[in-house]
Parts: sequence; structure tokens; C-alpha cells
Amino acid sequence: MGETGAVSGAPRGRGEGGGRPGGRGGGSGRRVEIGRVLFIQSYYMGDVILATPAVRAARRAFPGARLEFLTTGPGVGALEGNAHLDEVIRLERGVGAQMRLMRELRRRRYDAVVDFLSNPRTALLVAATGAAVRVGVRAGGPRDLAYTDLVPREPGPVYIARQKVRLLGPLGIDAEAIDDLSLEVAIGAAERAWAAGVWERTGLGTRGPVVAVSPVSRERFKQWGAERWAVVADRLAERGFEVLITNGPGEREQAAAVAERMRHRAVWDYGPTTVRQLAALYERCALWVGNDGGPKHVAVAAGTPTVTVIRWRLGPVWTDGASATPHVAIDRAPPQACDRRCARCEHLGCLGAVAAEDVVAAALEALGRVAPAKG
Repeated sequence: MGETGAVSGAPRGRGEGGGRPGGRGGGSGRRVEIGRVLFIQSYYMGDVILATPAVRAARRAFPGARLEFLTTGPGVGALEGNAHLDEVIRLERGVGAQMRLMRELRRRRYDAVVDFLSNPRTALLVAATGAAVRVGVRAGGPRDLAYTDLVPREPGPVYIARQKVRLLGPLGIDAEAIDDLSLEVAIGAAERAWAAGVWERTGLGTRGPVVAVSPVSRERFKQWGAERWAVVADRLAERGFEVLITNGPGEREQAAAVAERMRHRAVWDYGPTTVRQLAALYERCALWVGNDGGPKHVAVAAGTPTVTVIRWRLGPVWTDGASATPHVAIDRAPPQACDRRCARCEHLGCLGAVAAEDVVAAALEALGRVAPAKG
């Protein structure tokens, strides 16, 4: 898999130069040769990772096709090394970059485009491709005109990875027959060696299995709070587990706030990580606990059990309850009224209704269902 900027040189890899089509697809009774497909999920990192089951399903359906993915910087890192993609296109900011990208996408002559996000900006990009099959999520507004095939929004709580797989239906893929919804982040030998070095430098794993705690989020409405996470981390430390507090760009202070409130030792100042390095850290942990967000999906992709504190009624949407690996989402109804507009919520009542004891109990139950340590 390669990576290109918004405007790149000649495409590389599978399907170049008019290679054999991968198969036929197309909604509304059309039959279209599928030789080149573009997937779009411009943000966020977690949403990009949640699209990997759909990418894998498309590769299996169209083994000879060229598959490309358009996303922003964090998504590029999440898809680095993905074995099912031929190219990752980086979406740059700015009007000029967007215009150049639209011309480039038109030049590439895609047979199909699948827009997992389907917002006004991505709809413009989809329309610019001129692809015969252009799949998006129905919005009920002018942006719908950019698509040839519209998939309705889910009326109930359906796991996001399943929702994304369903967008493959207009390509002739039976989405309901796809059972494999495992997430993917490519962890290589270099990432595993780096993670082993963190273990060695910090002494992690010498006194007990390691639990990763991710108490961070850039969104206020996803932050359960440093005090509560410190209580959970200390309770797990008292049970003989070591604590690794992870953080990403701009989240260092949130991680430090938890470590400072703890009575027990925690490792948190281990340096910056790539997405693949973070996955390698999680791969060595017995459990991941934390706020809803991208790191949770990195942990899922690494095969690590998870316990997530999440907003009311969103647990089944962002958590695969059918996975053989334990993945638990804890949400509670808020004592106040809720208008479901989390970004402007003043009280964060649903998160406040989750008690530390609830999280500790779920963590210990999940730990009891898996081997006590990794790596």
C-alpha cells in the first residue's frame, strides 16, 4: 500500500494500466465493472479504523480491483500498512488543495466510490469523481444529489462497522452475509520491538499484568474525568495490575492529571506514538479501559478486551457486543433531560451517572474472561 498527497503522480499497485476488473456491481439494477474503487472517510481516526471491515470485504469480493482510501492525517496513520488497500490519499486543507484533489479524482476514473461519511464536503468530492456508482448515506438534502445510490440511516442501535459494511450493498456485495467485523491496524515487527522497549525501560509487566487506561479525549462531552479514572486505576493496581496511561497529541496534560491523582504507580510519560505503535502497546496489555474515542478502536484492532465509559444509548453503536473478545460499554441515563446534542451539553449527566465501582467491576469481569497477561 502506498500513500500520496492530494495530487500525486501515477497510481501504483494492483489494477494499474487497465488490469482485469475485480468483478461486477452497482445498485438500481445496473451492472458495472468494478476495477477501481475509492473509499472516503475523512475523519476521525476511530471512524477510519471502523471502516476496515468494509475495506476487507471489498477486497475479498473484488480481488483484482484497485482499492484506494481518502482520509486526513490521523486516518493515514491508521491505514498505514493495510494489506487490502493499494493507496491511501491524504486529504489536505484549503480551497486550492480541494480543487486540485477534485481534478485528480476525476482523472483517476473510478468505477465506484463509497462515502462512509457523506457530509457536504465529501459529497462534493464524490460528485467530482463522475464514477458510475456513487454510494452515500441518505441525508434528505441537496447533498443526496451527489450519489447514485443512497443507503438509509440506521433507525436503531447498529454497530458502526456493520453500518459501513452495509454501504457495500450497491456494489453487489451481500453485506448481511459478512460476519467478520474485526477491526484492523497493521502492527509490524518494528512496532512490536518499540513497545517491548517501552516495557523494558519502564519496568512494565514485572509486577503484574498491565491494564491500559485511556482517560483522554479532545471532546469535553466524552471526558469522564481525571478524578474518576484515578480511582479506577488505583483500584486495579490494588488488585495486582500495573497501569499504563496512554495519550495522543495534545492530551498529555489529561494523562498527567490522572497519574498525579493516583496513590499507586502508573507509567504514562513514554513519549509520542504513531497509531501502529499505540496498537503495539495495547497488544501487550491484558485490558483497555477508557473514554469513548479512537484509542478504544485501536485497542479492539489489537485484539485487547475493552471497557468503555460512553454516552447514554451509544454503547451498542460504538461497541461490537458480538465479538468473541470481551468488549463492554457502560452507559447510564442522565438524571437531567437529554436532547442528544452532546457537543452543547452543559451537565454531562449521563457520564456523571457512571460510578467508578461500575467500571472496576466490569474491568475485573473482563479480565476474568481472558488470559492474565500478554507479550
